[in-house]
Amino acid sequence: MKTIQNYVPPDARSLRRLQDRLGYSDARMTELAGLDAAAPWPSFVGGPEPRSLGRQRLFFVAARLALDEDTWQRVLASMHELGARFDYAEPQAASAPPAPEPAADEERKFGMLLISRNGSFHEMEQLREFAHFAHEFDVSRFVHAAFYDSDIDLCRFSFADHDGLDAASRDRIFDAARKTITRFEFDGRIYQGGIPPESDG
Repeated sequence: MKTIQNYVPPDARSLRRLQDRLGYSDARMTELAGLDAAAPWPSFVGGPEPRSLGRQRLFFVAARLALDEDTWQRVLASMHELGARFDYAEPQAASAPPAPEPAADEERKFGMLLISRNGSFHEMEQLREFAHFAHEFDVSRFVHAAFYDSDIDLCRFSFADHDGLDAASRDRIFDAARKTITRFEFDGRIYQGGIPPESDG
């Protein structure tokens, strides 16, 4: 029996919110959704005509997020037993637990969600400074989130749905980033700005 009927996929904004909440890079989201180079994650959350995430892919994402590692490995093992052939990482032995990932840090400032993937002090300081200038330039309402991906030393912004987000407002957001963020992506290009980061050590 078909259990999922009248499926409507999440829109690009919803998927971007999920990515912001998880604090994952594009590469990690591609892995989470079981995607490949032919249809990478950015093609679902950006561009003039974002792709739609089918129900099987969304089910895959939801399962990865909802199931603990042991249950997920049992699902993969069951797929193997049913005749599928694929590679997947075996769970590590109990005697050698994986090292915990650095915890993400996040806060809200002037309505914007500020996230450092690894909880880096200097990244959060840059994000707070960005929020201050965005507020001063009267464009904070246009920024949904600023996410600093510590693993690749790059900050990305997601914009709120707002009728007033015109070219002049985008320029002011860019200026706020240029004043405060060491390395950031804007309109598909990478820029250097701010001041050199200090060591967290």
